[in-house]
Amino acid sequence: MERFQVALSDCSLTDIGYKGCWYTWERCRMQANNIRERLDRGVANGNWWDLFSDFTLVHQVHSISYHCPLLLDTLGAIRQVRNWPFKFEACWLAEDSCESEVIKLWDESTGSVPSRLRHVCMGLNKWFKKIRRLKSITSTDFRKRLDQLWDQEPIDEVLGEIIETKVSLNLEADKDEIYWEQRPCVNWLRNGDRNTSFFHRFASGRSHKNKIKKIVDSTGIAVSDN
Repeated sequence: MERFQVALSDCSLTDIGYKGCWYTWERCRMQANNIRERLDRGVANGNWWDLFSDFTLVHQVHSISYHCPLLLDTLGAIRQVRNWPFKFEACWLAEDSCESEVIKLWDESTGSVPSRLRHVCMGLNKWFKKIRRLKSITSTDFRKRLDQLWDQEPIDEVLGEIIETKVSLNLEADKDEIYWEQRPCVNWLRNGDRNTSFFHRFASGRSHKNKIKKIVDSTGIAVSDN
């Protein structure tokens, strides 16, 4: 540990602080043997502080591991909002109201099949946003409750409620896991470099996206022929 402290000093690395619960590691659930410590930390030097002056390091809610995850946000308020096209999400099937919502939207639509499908898609997007908002509120309530419980005296009743709240939070996390499993990055990790249809679709899409259709010369004339 002394050598590690010397290394921190030689590299001018200092603790960057945190937000959230004061400890990052917990062991044992009973009051008699419960242990809490701040083992996980973030350190940086002056050059890094100059590059990311608006950073935040958050001790996030943890419900499975003994260690809580540390989220280092270097972007601050500099974020871009991206509009995604409609995609049917596999996690929707985990919601009890999904099938009834599809039937309701289809029955209330009129016209041709494409127009009715468009109505169903738009309705499902609104329905999903509402579900996500309610789920976010529910998860937020669980996290707030955990924060409140962590600040209380670790008696057996409090530790028992912490476990129950973590279980409820994990149930919500299971649905989020299905959502993220459908994301392209996971598919790429599984199938990216293998000779599969996914790889060929990805390569074809990349080729089409990177194709140069025209060039504007120095005089402002657009040239599109070979």
